[in-house]
Amino acid sequence: MSNVATKAPPSPVRSAFSSLGQATLLIAAALTTVDAFIVNVALPSIQDSFGVSASTSQFVVSCYGITYAVLLVLGGRFGDRFGRRRLIQIGIAGFTIASLICGVAPNIELLVAARVLQGAAAALLLPQVLSTIQAALEEPAKTRAISYYGAIGGLSAAVGQLLGGMFVWANIADLGWRPIFLVNVPLGLLAMIGTRLWVPETKATQPQGADLGGTALFGTAVLALLIPLSVGRQTHWPLWTWALFVVSAVVAVVLWRYERKVETSGVVPLIAPSLLTKGIMQRGLLVLGSGFLVFGGFIFVFALAVQGGNGMSAFESGLSMAPMAVGQFLAALRAPKLIGNVGVRTLQIGGVLQAAGLVGLIVPALLWWPHLHFYHLMVGMFLIGAGNGLFVPTVYRTVLSSIPPNQIGAGSGIVTTAQQTTLALGVALLGAVFVGVSGHSHMRLGFVVVAAVFLAVAAMFALFGKFMQEKSTR
Repeated sequence: MSNVATKAPPSPVRSAFSSLGQATLLIAAALTTVDAFIVNVALPSIQDSFGVSASTSQFVVSCYGITYAVLLVLGGRFGDRFGRRRLIQIGIAGFTIASLICGVAPNIELLVAARVLQGAAAALLLPQVLSTIQAALEEPAKTRAISYYGAIGGLSAAVGQLLGGMFVWANIADLGWRPIFLVNVPLGLLAMIGTRLWVPETKATQPQGADLGGTALFGTAVLALLIPLSVGRQTHWPLWTWALFVVSAVVAVVLWRYERKVETSGVVPLIAPSLLTKGIMQRGLLVLGSGFLVFGGFIFVFALAVQGGNGMSAFESGLSMAPMAVGQFLAALRAPKLIGNVGVRTLQIGGVLQAAGLVGLIVPALLWWPHLHFYHLMVGMFLIGAGNGLFVPTVYRTVLSSIPPNQIGAGSGIVTTAQQTTLALGVALLGAVFVGVSGHSHMRLGFVVVAAVFLAVAAMFALFGKFMQEKSTR
């Protein structure tokens, strides 16, 4: 579900870029998205392996996403300056090494640290994909490659859950959950070779500087919010957790003032205040952030609930995600035509589909828990995927079309950073809600509550998407 736009004007020189090179880039991009979600289904197995709680295991998911979000724009600017193919190779190498460390980690601490490294490597790799497509392809090949990128992003999220379930179920060589990371080693090596052989080198003609101060402040603010949300309940909310909330708020204010100063000086900041004052950007980020927050939290909770409370195997839990993958893939392919016909109303259609899909999960959970099987959830999961496949491109198109051409790089960086940050915060926030409501014996209730929160947000999209359209056309 990730889309990253070019951070600076691309080089006008077009290089030979074969179908093999394009496929290599898309596979490399898919690896980073699959790995963001493949862990969810394996979390119960990881918890049992290390003897840790659900609250602690949240960091295995959220630390990857938050590191990725914090460093994403920085990675794009490094590629513009030092060469995108070079950064792709460095990113793949770092991702492969970090995956190996994850696969052999003897404790949860090293696993979490290696996931941080994975997120950093993904932040170096992924921004270069669309930038390379933009710089190295002419129309109509460029539009076709971007469409494939959008479709494969949503598909990878659901496929990651499916593969995670299959690997845990197969228990290859009695390794349990570890092959979900170890499989990246041979795939990473192949991707490095393919990048070297078939992907051209490109750079920006006028690369932007790196806003290291803004990156550090943003990361501090988000981490200070994420940590107490993840472990507060488990530790009975000691004083230091509340202190971190205060730190997060204070640093956010400092970040805003710092970025205003940076922008005034003529340097492109990590988060451009001038863009955040635009009404359509504010509404777009609110819609995008709330959508990804509930989606990320729901995906995290789903695996824990149906495996821990309903008794599904990891394989069946992952299989339940297959209809979502199909729905999202098909909707993403149809979204451009639908947006062309009805505009931002596509967001309303996506909201209706998501809401209907969530009802299609809540009702079976109330009727058949703890004997719920994947076939009870097929229709609901397909509709959620289809709704998500319409939601993402609609919001991106609406927001980015309102940004002046000379600020498109900064604007797309803000949107993508918001997307990845809210995904990680969704894991922490709705994960805490699920753990708090479920306890040890009420996982159905926790699952229904989280699904109901998702349903409420989807209903808001369905009801107020037209309002966003009316505002955006003034």
